[in-house]
Amino acid sequence: MFTIILSFLSGVIGPLLPELLKFFRQKQDNAHELAMLEIRLRHAQYEHLWRMEEINAKADIEESKVLHSGQNSFGVQLLDASQKWADSEWGKWLVTPTFYMFSFLDFLNGMVRPVIAYAAFGFYMAYKVAIYEMALRHSDPVAAILQTWGENDWAVLMTVIGFFFGQRMVKAAFGGSANTVKAGG
Repeated sequence: MFTIILSFLSGVIGPLLPELLKFFRQKQDNAHELAMLEIRLRHAQYEHLWRMEEINAKADIEESKVLHSGQNSFGVQLLDASQKWADSEWGKWLVTPTFYMFSFLDFLNGMVRPVIAYAAFGFYMAYKVAIYEMALRHSDPVAAILQTWGENDWAVLMTVIGFFFGQRMVKAAFGGSANTVKAGG
C-alpha cells in the first residue's frame, strides 16, 4: 500500500519537479540580473560624476588660459587689417595716427586695474604709517605696531587672501568642484 501511494505521488510530483527547478533557477537568474543592473547603474552614476569633474577641470584650465593670456590690442588688429590699404595714399596718413591712438588707449585700458590696486594699497599703507608715527610719539615701537593693527585690518587681510586663494582652498577642503554636493566626493 505504501509503495502504491509513493508511486502515485512520484507520478504526480515527478512531472512538476523540472518545472519547480526551472522556477528556482529563473528566480536566481533574475536576482543576479537585478544585482548586475544595480552595479551598472551605480557605475553609470560614478561615470557621470567623473565626466562632470573632467568637464569642470577642462573649463578651469581654459579659464586660466584666457585669464593669463594677453589682451588683444585694437591698435595691432587695426594695423593688421590695414595691410590692404598700404598701397593707397590714405593708408599711411589714416592708419598710423589711428594705430598710435588705439595703442595708447589699449595701454590706458590695461593700466586701470593695476593703478587702482596700487593706489588703494598705497593709501592704506600711508594711513598705517601715519597711525604708527602718531602711536610712536606716545609709546614704544612694539606698542605702536600693536596699536596700528586692528580688527578691520584682519578683515582686509582675510578679504585679500580669500580673493586670491579662496577658490583653491574650497576645492582642497571640500574636494571636487563647486558642483560636488558631498565633501571629498
